[in-house]
Amino acid sequence: MTGGFFEPDPQLMPLHRLLSRAGQAVSRYSREVVAAHGLTVTAMGVLGALADGEAVSHRELSGYLGVAPATLTPVVDALEAAGALARERDPADRRVVRLRITEHGRLRLAGAHGAVVTTLRSGLPQPSPRDAEVIRAYLLAVLTAVTRAE
Repeated sequence: MTGGFFEPDPQLMPLHRLLSRAGQAVSRYSREVVAAHGLTVTAMGVLGALADGEAVSHRELSGYLGVAPATLTPVVDALEAAGALARERDPADRRVVRLRITEHGRLRLAGAHGAVVTTLRSGLPQPSPRDAEVIRAYLLAVLTAVTRAE
């Protein structure tokens, strides 16, 4: 069977299948690069999100990262145990727990971020600015279509 959905040759795969395969490969590569710095992609996302602003609730962080709250809980627990973030009660509503990055978390993020970005940029091909615009537009259209379908 060639040229169909299950085509094993990337040169002949339908575009949607190639997109999926490339996404899986980039995700795997990103996980390996981030893991070399003692973090998971989700943990790096948590620290990055918290570094950009005020303390947020678990639910807000989950929505921001596009990760289920249950998936986020062990990541937050591990980062808290490592001293990279702290949980604190919201003074306006004591039922709400907010997450805040600590100084240790900022240092850990800073130590990993530059190296990860450099490794990913050097390890992945960089399209021309014109091609990047076309690729970005296509990927955004795919995300929109898939999000509507869900």
